[in-house]
Amino acid sequence: MRTAIVSDLHLGSAFGEDLLRDAGIRRTLFEELAGADRVVLLGDVLELRELPLAAALAAARPFFEELGETMAGRPVLLAPGNHDHRLAEPLLERLALSGETLGLEHRAAPAGEAATRIAAWLGDAELELAYPGLWLRDDVYATHGHYMDCHMSLPRLECVAAAATMRIARPLPERPSPADYEHVLQPVYGFTYGLAQGGSAWGGARPSERAWRAMATRDGKRAGRLRGAVVRAAIPAGVWGVNRLLRADFDADLSPETIARSGIDAAAEMARRLEIHASHTITGHTHRGGPAADEAAWTRPGGGMLHNTGSWVFATAFHRPGTPPSAYWPGTVTWLDDEGPPRRKRLLLEREHAELQAVVRATRR
Repeated sequence: MRTAIVSDLHLGSAFGEDLLRDAGIRRTLFEELAGADRVVLLGDVLELRELPLAAALAAARPFFEELGETMAGRPVLLAPGNHDHRLAEPLLERLALSGETLGLEHRAAPAGEAATRIAAWLGDAELELAYPGLWLRDDVYATHGHYMDCHMSLPRLECVAAAATMRIARPLPERPSPADYEHVLQPVYGFTYGLAQGGSAWGGARPSERAWRAMATRDGKRAGRLRGAVVRAAIPAGVWGVNRLLRADFDADLSPETIARSGIDAAAEMARRLEIHASHTITGHTHRGGPAADEAAWTRPGGGMLHNTGSWVFATAFHRPGTPPSAYWPGTVTWLDDEGPPRRKRLLLEREHAELQAVVRATRR
């Protein structure tokens, strides 16, 4: 069985960064997926934290309809992540009412209005939900990876919120179950989803992107340089204060190397704590595809390899014109066969920065 895995589409982004709202880019993906026996949508397929649910679903509908045509008669598995966690709520509610403990894999038919609509749009493709992940082979486990937010040293808003929840309630045990992670993170997801139902949850740009733009500014303007200097000076003090308040250990170093290392280390820690005994563990979430030339960095200390499926999001704050595509460049499909390791295929490497930026601008309008 040939399995194609994609994640972090963020369909319905308020900022137009979800490239698969563009018909031409969808065509590129679906031509690749035509040879798959099954497709796994590994979380954050929908962006449900920026716009109301109805608007996000309307933006995503063409994708699902065309995916259904491509995969007619074949299975499509959807494993929700943090941005579309709402799709997992009916399954979690059923488990809670039955007294069953959340394990590494639970399968369910579509339930709830959003998932039911997606199933209808997929037509003859067979939709099934899996949460928090699924075994694709005896030696390959895949999950979106949002549980790693409890272990990241990067002071992202969601990681700080997770640290605050653990400070107020209780920290994770040394060997947490998926249910323990849900106790920490589910309130955060419910809060951010609720904010979006009243309209766009963010004004202009996300806080992390505003900070990154300010730190990385190279426009030569005095005001821009001053703003960047202020942000760079304020971050260590702010992180120190957060660490002291929450008894956390966030890192004030926001260099690309440190950010990359934080994501890989968090994925390894999540896999260790959940006791995922797999030769290959596949996640998304951080948008940084891998491994590439840095394969050694993706090796789990106890054995096994980590893999990341990358994303289909073009966040202009993190891609500078004239520079080679980084590990965050969008457009990745991860392929898995009956034998051998997962392998990534990057479908948009030949696209120019200006072309993808134009797609974002057109979608935003």
